[in-house]
Amino acid sequence: MRYYVAWCFVLLLIPLPVFGHVYILECNPEQDAILDAPPEKITITFVGTVEPVFSKIEVFDSEGNKVSGKKTEFSEDDTVMEVTLKENLNPGKYTVKWACMSLDGHKQTGEYSFTLN
Repeated sequence: MRYYVAWCFVLLLIPLPVFGHVYILECNPEQDAILDAPPEKITITFVGTVEPVFSKIEVFDSEGNKVSGKKTEFSEDDTVMEVTLKENLNPGKYTVKWACMSLDGHKQTGEYSFTLN
C-alpha cells in the first residue's frame, strides 16, 4: 500500500504539458495570395479552440479603410473564425488583422495580406 501511495505522490509531481496557444492551420485567402476576384469572406482555421467573445477578424484596404463586416462568425466548435467583406472591392493590397484568445486566456494577434488584381 505504501508503494502505491508513493507512486501516486510521484505522479502528482510530474508536470503535465500545457498548450496555451492556438495555432493557425489555414487561412482563406492564403497569405500573400494574388486574387483575380474579390473573396466574399476571410476564413481562419485554428488548431485549438478560441474564445469568441475576445476574438475577431478585421480587414483593411491600403488606405486603412475597414472593408470587413462588423461581426466575426465562429464555427460550432470555435476553431474557425470568418468575416464577410464589403462588395465591389477595388484592386489593391488588403491587410487581414486577427486577434484571438485561447480558452486558457492566452491572447494572440497577427496579420497577413493578400492582393486583389
